[in-house]
Amino acid sequence: MQNLTPAQATVIASLISGLVAVIVCLINNRAIVNKQKLENAKRDAKLEMWMQTVDRKLDTHNGYAERFGEISTDIAEIKTAIQFLKEK
Repeated sequence: MQNLTPAQATVIASLISGLVAVIVCLINNRAIVNKQKLENAKRDAKLEMWMQTVDRKLDTHNGYAERFGEISTDIAEIKTAIQFLKEK
């Protein structure tokens, strides 16, 4: 290998340190992206659990509404029967 002038050595050192800086930035960016993907997956899982809970509560509420209609019919029938017994 031939002897380098100080200017050439400085340029080579600058290129090497620049290349190392770019590689470090790429590694850091990849780590940040992976961390964000993990956080998004956790958030999506929590959201899915919340939606399932809301769906379950809504189904339960809908069941009560259906039964309330049946209870209202039963109450009307009971009132009719009481009225019939009072008239006897």
